[in-house]
Amino acid sequence: MSMDQEVARLAADAYCRERVRGWDERAFRLRIDETIVIDGAHVFGYLPTVPDARGRLRIFGNFPVIVDRETGDCRFVAGVAEYSALREATRQRQG
Repeated sequence: MSMDQEVARLAADAYCRERVRGWDERAFRLRIDETIVIDGAHVFGYLPTVPDARGRLRIFGNFPVIVDRETGDCRFVAGVAEYSALREATRQRQG
């Protein structure tokens, strides 16, 4: 059975809560990353909604979370090279 988007979002939230410093304090929110489409997976980006001590709402190095639709396994995109390759593959598919 394929995992729907909301169940995948909950899995991604739990995954990030354990791995992203300040997840609760900065009130991070997940959103579907439309720049990357992977067959058999949901892809979520995330940004904080509460500014840091410098007043910034952005963070650097926050690669999207990939959630496998069949297993629910989560992982971050593995760096700039994979991120770029996934974006390019998505652009090529969209024509």
